[in-house]
Amino acid sequence: MANVDDITLAQASTGAERLAETLMEEIRSGVIADGAPLPSERDLCARFDVSRPLVRAALMQLQLRGYASQEATRRPRACKPTVGRVFAAAGAGLRDVLGTVEATAHMDQMRQFIEVGAVRQAAQEASNLQLAQIHRALERCYAALQDDARFARADADFHRAIVAVVQNPILLELHDRFVFDMVASRPTAPERVEMNRQSYEEHRQIYEAIAASNPEAAMEIMDRHLSRAYRSRLSKPARLSPDTAG
Repeated sequence: MANVDDITLAQASTGAERLAETLMEEIRSGVIADGAPLPSERDLCARFDVSRPLVRAALMQLQLRGYASQEATRRPRACKPTVGRVFAAAGAGLRDVLGTVEATAHMDQMRQFIEVGAVRQAAQEASNLQLAQIHRALERCYAALQDDARFARADADFHRAIVAVVQNPILLELHDRFVFDMVASRPTAPERVEMNRQSYEEHRQIYEAIAASNPEAAMEIMDRHLSRAYRSRLSKPARLSPDTAG
């Protein structure tokens, strides 16, 4: 049998969902104008005869579903959902889990699925303009070989230019929000410049396969490139010293 606390929690959750749905419908219908500040917590408590924690839970649902802006110092504003806003709301949680080795591996696997498929389409369908954009990003990688921060940005831009060929806003938003963070968070290492040179050489081979309209080669090189890049970000295991060796 459910205890009183469980029932109260379930009722609060249901109440927050109903309040959130009411506010979302008012935003969709224009009763609350796009860009207008949402009613204050006090006004919502009085209007719906509910507690402040329930109102806050409802407002959090609005933000997670892209119907409310996330304002640090002022009242949230109403907005219509977009791919960018939905991912922005989910981004903080995903960035939190990226701290674990397993979560990073899952994100890298997702990236590999996206980019290996994207490079295939790029090799088959890239326009002259799209090919020029990939080439320009490749040149930025070359120019930044000695500057790791600049190379990380150019690296992400190169991969983004390939994903952009697909013209899928969801894939591009995923790439924009998470892949750059993954590239930028790679650990520094004494051999970083040499690793940048290796990445650039693989980028060059990927570009040449795309330019030659060779999807099989482009996919193979991209898959190998991303697998190597993931392994290079893993920290090296500790070595036993002669004193601790058993």
